[in-house]
Parts: sequence; structure tokens; C-alpha cells
Amino acid sequence: MDEKQLKKLFGQRVKTLRKSQNLTQEQLAELIWMDPQHLCKMENGSHFPTLKNIIRLADVLNIDIKDLFSYDNIEENIVLDKIKIELNKLNRKELNFLLKTILSLQELR
Repeated sequence: MDEKQLKKLFGQRVKTLRKSQNLTQEQLAELIWMDPQHLCKMENGSHFPTLKNIIRLADVLNIDIKDLFSYDNIEENIVLDKIKIELNKLNRKELNFLLKTILSLQELR
């Protein structure tokens, strides 16, 4: 993996994690003391953060640093992160309905 690919994957990962926590770029940038334009460029893969900002990102996103670099199953991670984003939008009643639906589907297998 070359540097350009790493920057792009890292940016996608940060964007997905940010969205999974319902944060805007501006909110995340403020929390990690970064210029919002720099965060935007980072998410687009044209900039890479300093070690200090990597540590801040992991801290604010409440994840291990290694999870920022979890690209082995990037396609699966993106799908799971999108599911998390949508789950965060559901109310308790909708979540219970979804759980019952999933359990019913599992029984059909």
C-alpha cells in the first residue's frame, strides 16, 4: 500500500467513525483542536494527521489508535459503520422491532 492509498483509507475510516458518532466535521475538528478545512482534506485523503492528532482522534472517537488503521476488512467495516449510523437514528420501539425481525430471519435459516 502506498502513501496515497493509506491517506485515502485513513480519511475514509475517520469519516465513517465521525459519522457513526453523529459528529459534523466542524464538531470533530473543534474537539481535536484542528482546523475544519484540514479535517476535510484529511477525510478526502489529501492530508495525513500528526501523531498528536491521531491520538486526539482516537481519544475523542473513544477507540483504540489501532482501530483508526483497521483496513483489513475495510469493505465490511464500512458496511458495519453505516449500519451503526442508521441504528443511532432509531428510537427504542424501532430498535425492538428490528431486533425481532433479525431474530425471526435467523430462525428461518
